[in-house]
Amino acid sequence: MTDSDPDEKKEFKARLEKARKEHVEKSWDGNLKVEQGSALGRAWRLSVEMIAALIVCGVFGWMLDNWLETRPIFLLVFVVIGMIVGVYNVIKVATRMNQANIDE
Repeated sequence: MTDSDPDEKKEFKARLEKARKEHVEKSWDGNLKVEQGSALGRAWRLSVEMIAALIVCGVFGWMLDNWLETRPIFLLVFVVIGMIVGVYNVIKVATRMNQANIDE
């Protein structure tokens, strides 16, 4: 093995870190800090948007049904509303995620 100069290693690490930062900055508009890490983070964010809307609306419909004793009318209505809101949120977030790609 060859011994390389420690200054060359430091310089290489500095250039590598600078290139990583530039790559991250180019791929995101800065609004969605959570998903900057990977595609898995983006997929997680989109699935959470969908599931959260569905659960919140479903629980609200279930509570209304229990309160008004109208099972399962409000549960079904609010599950459908939750699906619509979830898809809307996913489209909104995905549009913001890809805004930098559209602008380029």
